[in-house]
Amino acid sequence: MKSYTGKGWVSVKDQFYVIILLFLYRLLWGYCLYRIVKSAVVPLLMRYPDPAPSELSKLLYFYEGEMALSQSNDVHTYAWILIGMLLIRMILTPLIHAGIFYNLHQEARGERGLFFFQGMRQLWKPVTLFYVIETFLTFAPAYWLVPKMLPALPAVIRDPSTLLKLAPYIVGWLIYAYLIHLFLLYIQFGKTSGTGMVPAIMVCLRHIRKAVLISITIGGIAMALLLLFSGLSFFWSGLAGLVIQQASYFVNSLFQLWSVTSQFHVWHTHRENR
Repeated sequence: MKSYTGKGWVSVKDQFYVIILLFLYRLLWGYCLYRIVKSAVVPLLMRYPDPAPSELSKLLYFYEGEMALSQSNDVHTYAWILIGMLLIRMILTPLIHAGIFYNLHQEARGERGLFFFQGMRQLWKPVTLFYVIETFLTFAPAYWLVPKMLPALPAVIRDPSTLLKLAPYIVGWLIYAYLIHLFLLYIQFGKTSGTGMVPAIMVCLRHIRKAVLISITIGGIAMALLLLFSGLSFFWSGLAGLVIQQASYFVNSLFQLWSVTSQFHVWHTHRENR
């Protein structure tokens, strides 16, 4: 496993400009989302009773909010804005994946250069198709799980400990989504390289232990760093906290690319050894 993560890190350094692009993309996305939340949520919070509310004042606050939501068009406006942002993200995400995959394939052939945008043009169709398939398969269990989880949600608001009853459903869904993502990632390696999807699936099945360990290792390090940055941003307010919080976008982009490049080298190494 160490050799694959090492090779993956070398690939990350060769594609460092991609990390910068991902960082700017996430930063812009986060800023737009922040502005929408600020314009929608802050005015509501400003109307919360002060000083400490009584039961009557809280009841009036929530009743006023319910009336505003039912009679105002702002809810629909913000909903359409969020839907539009989601659609834009769903269009851009497979394009970014296509550029990364093409870069990795060119690197494996011994080529060096800026192939990211060329990869978008070359591979956007198959990668977009796989992205749609992954999205559908990931959320398909919601048809069965959401009706089982919804009745327990009001109880969670009153007593958070009841969330433990939902934990098996949530954990199972997350494991299922991870496996779907992993298998489709290897299938895309095979499809975009022209070597075939079935051999890529076989590589994933035979070496799934290595693939999972790589995900756990890199994902664990990334999670620890992100939690550290979040904690430091709470302690250091002002400009320092803002810089630390924005740095988390860079760390997230770096480790996500490292995970993909490491998995690529697992596939590429065992494809050549077949």
